[in-house]
Amino acid sequence: MASTQNGQTGDLPTEILQALSQKSPILSTETFPSIKSTDLKGALDRLGSRSMITYETIDREEAVLEPEAQEIAANGSHEARVWEELQGKMEGLTIAELEAAVGDGNVVRVGQGKAFKSKWITKGNGGRFVALVSRILKQAGWMAANGHRRHR
Repeated sequence: MASTQNGQTGDLPTEILQALSQKSPILSTETFPSIKSTDLKGALDRLGSRSMITYETIDREEAVLEPEAQEIAANGSHEARVWEELQGKMEGLTIAELEAAVGDGNVVRVGQGKAFKSKWITKGNGGRFVALVSRILKQAGWMAANGHRRHR
């Protein structure tokens, strides 16, 4: 027996038939969100083999942000964070000062490389990092794909 959407144990094929009697067609993952897809598929197959229902499988891709992407979405790209810390600091910052200001050495290592490549920053006197440009266009790739929204 499968676990039902409200946590009780029940007969999933019967629950599917009851759901279809109230609304047809249904999206099984929306109607039974807490049921494992393998259990749903098994119940649908049983009903289909008895000619009680017909169904089609709808494949879908679901994008989920990974932790690094969540951080970028919340705080900006690595290179933008490096540039922001250097912006307005005429004397620039050492790598240690930059890491302390950003709070994450990995962000600084990745960000300074990309910011150098984009010609946003350079090394000044005494090896201190300084901003080369007064403005950058903060734009993640997914933003560009969705209407070219600009964030300053």
